[in-house]
Amino acid sequence: MTVKSFIFALLAMAAGCTDLKPLEARIEDLQNQVNKLQTDIAKSSSNAAAANKATAASASASAASNDAKQALSIAEANTAAIDKLNAKIDQMFKRRPAE
Repeated sequence: MTVKSFIFALLAMAAGCTDLKPLEARIEDLQNQVNKLQTDIAKSSSNAAAANKATAASASASAASNDAKQALSIAEANTAAIDKLNAKIDQMFKRRPAE
């Protein structure tokens, strides 16, 4: 029975003495990949924030453009109304030819 115990002990020691260098290299490689992905995520987040800001600015510019068009339309309508009113006033104060 001691021979079996001895063989079992040798097998256990042999299994415990595996080379850890390849595992350490893989862990380091995975850590580098994680770091790169974190950097990429940070850049993507920054780009998304910039895109959202640009979209908001574009929407604001569009709203300002619509306001300007509406103001121009109102100004044109007012100008036409003033011209009509001036024509009526001019007609009222024209002298009628003497009969």
